[in-house]
Amino acid sequence: MKKIVAKVSGGVLAAGLIGFLIWDNVYSFKGDGRHFLTGRYYADFYYFNGNERFEFQLETGEKLHLDAHIEKGKAKVSFTRKGEKSGEVISNIEDADTYFTADETGRYVVKINFKHAKGYVEIKCDDQVKDKKIYR
Repeated sequence: MKKIVAKVSGGVLAAGLIGFLIWDNVYSFKGDGRHFLTGRYYADFYYFNGNERFEFQLETGEKLHLDAHIEKGKAKVSFTRKGEKSGEVISNIEDADTYFTADETGRYVVKINFKHAKGYVEIKCDDQVKDKKIYR
């Protein structure tokens, strides 16, 4: 009898762990929309679990503006020059209104990681930068 109880308990524990891992890592977006426009990414959501990745071609000194408000959950944004392993990372975003400046001409990768988040994120080229395409 003890062996049966132990096996059943182990099975229930394993099923719960598998369920949590699936829930924690499955891509899910529920909200008013995700938009990739010329020089602008915008997402307004009441639930977002997953990652976004896109690129901008920037000249030295050009800026990307990050405007975000995360009411619950977590969000992290990274700006990295293509081909490099590290760059600027902004973690645990609640309210963000900041700029990323390209230190040299090249393609820059923007990665956003959302964990069970609610809020909005906008990343766009500075007003002086015109006609920048987002590469997905």
